[in-house]
Amino acid sequence: MRILGLVAAMLVAGPVAAECPVAADLETGIRFDVDEGDSEVFRSLRPGVVEAIYSHADGGATRTLLGQGVYLLELVEMAGKEPDPSTRMTYAFPQNAEHLPRPVPGSTAQFELLRNENGSLEREVQSYDFGPQARATFGACTYDMIPIEIRYSEDDSNTVDLLHYLPELGIAYFAGSTYDGTTDRYSYHRIEAVK
Repeated sequence: MRILGLVAAMLVAGPVAAECPVAADLETGIRFDVDEGDSEVFRSLRPGVVEAIYSHADGGATRTLLGQGVYLLELVEMAGKEPDPSTRMTYAFPQNAEHLPRPVPGSTAQFELLRNENGSLEREVQSYDFGPQARATFGACTYDMIPIEIRYSEDDSNTVDLLHYLPELGIAYFAGSTYDGTTDRYSYHRIEAVK
């Protein structure tokens, strides 16, 4: 009887666990609910590149392209369903997106890159600190998580951006930043596969 009870409990628990997105769901999209009615959808765009569209509750949206689901390659505001090219900012890393390193807990990475903002080219050094592995929970779904701190050489405000990388999904979301003594944090609290 005890074994039958355990099997029944596992069968009941199975569908809940099965509803949690997996890396393969990046093909159609993985959506997070964020504070105050915002949402973000991640999709695999091509090898080594993930597209993330952050939609604000007021109707605005921003698209980012992320190398290995982590490194910012492009940032652009959306005009309806299309990117507004006048707002486009790109970052050229020293290697192709698919060759950028995946985060490893306790390691670091540094890149000298070229930032292009409205035709104005600037060199920038970005330093990445990959923290100890932890766990992140979104409703009924829990994943391994590696916190990432990013620092910028040309930033007088001493900005530190914080990402949370989910290695099981291959994506990192923007968890907040610290600048000029001010701290902003964002809470991602629900996750689902886009059908």
